[in-house]
Amino acid sequence: MSERLQDDAWDVGNLFDQLWEESLKQRIIEPTQNQPDKDKIPEIIKREIDEFLRTFPFHDRLKLQPDTKDNANAVAARNRGNELFATEGECLKSLQHYNESIACSEPGSETRALAYGNRSAVCLRLDMYEECLETIRLARASNYPARLADKLSKREQHVKRRIEEMYAEPCDGKPIEFGKHRPRYMVHPELKLSYEAHANVPQLVKCVELRQNSEVGRHLVTTQKLKVGDVLLIEKPYASMLNDQERYKRCDFCQNEDRFTLIPCEGCTVTMYCSKECMDKAHKQYHRYECGVLRDCWRMIGSLPGGIMGLRTVATAFASFEQDLEGWIDHLNTLDEAKVNAFTVDWNEITDSDMYDTVHVLATNQKRRSCKDLAMLIFFASIVHRLLLERTELGTLCESNPARSKLLFDLLLRHVQTSPINKKQVSHMKCCEIDQEDEYEFNNFGYDSDDEDIFEERTHAIAVYPLFSMANHSCIPNVAPIHLLDGRCAFVVSRPIAAGEQLFDVYGFGTTEFASSLRLLCLEQCYYFKCRCAVCESCSYVSVRNMNQEEEKFLRAMSNSVQMRNHLPKLIEHMNEVGRCYPKHQYTAAEVMLVRSLRIIHSYSLEDDAEDEFGNFGVLGSSDG
Repeated sequence: MSERLQDDAWDVGNLFDQLWEESLKQRIIEPTQNQPDKDKIPEIIKREIDEFLRTFPFHDRLKLQPDTKDNANAVAARNRGNELFATEGECLKSLQHYNESIACSEPGSETRALAYGNRSAVCLRLDMYEECLETIRLARASNYPARLADKLSKREQHVKRRIEEMYAEPCDGKPIEFGKHRPRYMVHPELKLSYEAHANVPQLVKCVELRQNSEVGRHLVTTQKLKVGDVLLIEKPYASMLNDQERYKRCDFCQNEDRFTLIPCEGCTVTMYCSKECMDKAHKQYHRYECGVLRDCWRMIGSLPGGIMGLRTVATAFASFEQDLEGWIDHLNTLDEAKVNAFTVDWNEITDSDMYDTVHVLATNQKRRSCKDLAMLIFFASIVHRLLLERTELGTLCESNPARSKLLFDLLLRHVQTSPINKKQVSHMKCCEIDQEDEYEFNNFGYDSDDEDIFEERTHAIAVYPLFSMANHSCIPNVAPIHLLDGRCAFVVSRPIAAGEQLFDVYGFGTTEFASSLRLLCLEQCYYFKCRCAVCESCSYVSVRNMNQEEEKFLRAMSNSVQMRNHLPKLIEHMNEVGRCYPKHQYTAAEVMLVRSLRIIHSYSLEDDAEDEFGNFGVLGSSDG
């Protein structure tokens, strides 16, 4: 993984805490305490923070500066890549540094051309022949130096010969697979809804309905009995944001792992794309409104994980309505939020306005926040607002138009609140080795430590799903998200659900790592509710029930990915047997294995799989150019 952009030294939350004690607390507490109309409190806080920021040097204190191409930084990244390329077993890791060099280098510079040349050497070493030829083309297009042109030509000729030889070699009737390290070339069975789809919401089964009451608010309920393995919803996110550590491995738009062919955004150093098509789509749909501020926002985000997702949501929304911002302002001013949600929209004929409305009305919990908490979010939104006006096309859109500028701030504040509450982690499964510390746990859970395939879950992005955001939390959920390689997310039943029962998701703290007191505290601080699920009511850890002999037989039969695919239907049948007991305060081992198996089958990434050994190609595989 690449280094994190987040820097504790420039954490906007830490700066705010310091300023709160020094001056902001005194400026804000008194006028807000004396305000009888609580709806006006955010306006008062905004006024005080605006006055403060007029003279406060926040650019200097947070080390904010435009994200520019820098060949010196690019050379340093390429040198780090060269060191790894020359180290046995580290070839694949060198790619991230070469991609960083490409992203940081000036367009058309020799520095960029050499980084492309280095990447082509990695492709050659890993037998990625088509990717190697494409990267050689990019190197030449970036003014590859004439003094090294012969080296690149020899590499190209060698690759073309290898491709000809591979086509000439017998392959038992099977097609030759180029790009074998890239997950989009894998073929997975397509998940489909298990029941009739909702007439106006075709991505959701008809039997799932939205209900609301004073006790639990909005929640999802099934009108019929649901079985383990049922697919209830396959949803595309409104907006998603790639993890900053994945920026030189994955396409920022489709988020596919395409580190062998990534090309850079020319306006920043933190986004790359797998193709010109993805780059153009990203620019049109959101990136032109965030490009100039994205690196600084990542750097200062610190303890505000929703801030970066809020920025992406606002950029996406503005790109949808830029042709009629005044009409959008009028629409939002008259929107009855109590009557709008993802279920009131006809998704068959959905407009950009309808789509955004489903996100706009997600919970902010603004009235439940403390004065200090709200002030910190307004402080962050105010700084991002200023940066957007200074560095992006939003400055031109909002120039001399107070209503547009106010809209931009209002939406930033809204979505830095909605995002941490409603965002979901997007993950993939990675094949890995286990260390001695984990060996006991794997053996105890039903695996042999010498099994062929051991997988772990890795988060690579965050996303907002308007429909599934309606599901409430339980530390023992009954549905599970399965992230698909095409960017959608399928929600699958993980334990039987009776007609009339709620669908429960887990919001991130219902794990075996947290004691009940800490789990309850985290949920209350992040989501502003007290969890009353069975495990929290019993004040116990979230745990997995010990396996019986029948479960152990199933789980050991699914110890690697090939067996997993074959035995999954039998596991689902076993879990759906009449009378099967599912304790309210515990997971069963079968549930854990079911979710894990579905994610391996549908969310498997080939990243960091073992590299192929390569022959000695002389200058063809050298580590510089």
